[in-house]
Amino acid sequence: MKRKSILLLCALTTFGAFAQKSVVDEVDGMLDKMSPDNKAAAEKIVPALTNDETKGDAKTWFLAGKANFGIYDQEMGKLMLQQAADSVLMSNALLKGYDYFMTALPLDTVKQVDKKGNYKLNKDGSIKVKTKYSKDIVNLLVGHHNDFSIAANFLYIKGDYKNAGRLFGIYGEMPFSGIAERDKFAAPDSTLAMMEFYEGVALWQAEDLKGAVDAFASARKHGYKEKEAYDYALSCMANLQDTVGIVELAKEANKVFGKEDSQYIKLIINDNINHNQYDEAQALIEEAIANNPTSADLYNLMGFIYEQKKDDEQALANYKKATELDPAYSPAQFNVGACIFRKAAAVREEINKLTGAEYQNAIETKLMPLYREALPYLEKAYELDPTDSAAKRVLSNLYYLLGDEAKLNALEGR
Repeated sequence: MKRKSILLLCALTTFGAFAQKSVVDEVDGMLDKMSPDNKAAAEKIVPALTNDETKGDAKTWFLAGKANFGIYDQEMGKLMLQQAADSVLMSNALLKGYDYFMTALPLDTVKQVDKKGNYKLNKDGSIKVKTKYSKDIVNLLVGHHNDFSIAANFLYIKGDYKNAGRLFGIYGEMPFSGIAERDKFAAPDSTLAMMEFYEGVALWQAEDLKGAVDAFASARKHGYKEKEAYDYALSCMANLQDTVGIVELAKEANKVFGKEDSQYIKLIINDNINHNQYDEAQALIEEAIANNPTSADLYNLMGFIYEQKKDDEQALANYKKATELDPAYSPAQFNVGACIFRKAAAVREEINKLTGAEYQNAIETKLMPLYREALPYLEKAYELDPTDSAAKRVLSNLYYLLGDEAKLNALEGR
């Protein structure tokens, strides 16, 4: 009984292998007709793609790719005749067909042998090989090159950003992949690079941030130097917390767009600050201010640099300049008030060494004027940004020190 079971199993396995080879031949016949049923052929070939006896055969993958490209062509034909067509089906079929063809190509190499069974050799000593399907595959890929961008647009509109990104990427990369000479593809380099940028946008939409960063980099490498190619990449890097990459890309972008957009140099400056490189940061801020003399943010940054260098007078001067350039810039308003308030704290330490009338006189003539000078800046900062807890805290202390109980109670909601 056991022997019969083993023999039966072997027989079934052998039958399965022959069955799949038969399926491959059947699909070949189906696709050879004048009007092939590409959908049926594409479905029928699927089991052969995983069967051990057929999955290593280039013909299996070639036929799968051919059937799916046929689906695309039939649906595209409907569109050209202004008939209803399934844009999702055709786009996914093109993508499947590409994957099948790319699997077939490395399998489509047969080593040639002589009558004695020995390998035939080329003059350089390498084994001679021949291909059976590669020429057809390459012709189909080159002939459908433009269709990859069409299909990508279809899927992007439908919200399938992942596969749209793949299709855009294939369009951009195919002419450089080596499957055919570059001049076989009509698209100029500028168009290819633009499609790689679109690949990045699609992958960004699909939340494949690493893939998007790589696509944007490839687009820039191939000539797409628009500002958006840097900005999208920087946004992705920020979400990936790639601080090193951000600084390197900001340096690259700053060389091209620094005069029109100070965000790049600010990223570099912030990196200098994070590494306590204040002299380098100051030099960059001076350069940025020369290009953007009305930037309140840059003067505010300069104030911060001077503050770190313990030069409070220059810090205050730059903070004030920032408020003059943009009165609605809350951080600068707060920094002016806080800077004056710190100055008042230092004065208070000196006054505390005095006694009697001299002490009281110093409070009225030296300390209170500083509190009153800081007040409008801190009030403005809190008015502009009521969520700023630091502004609220300092303002609360200031109301207390000035003895303004009404404003203190209103601020604290009493």
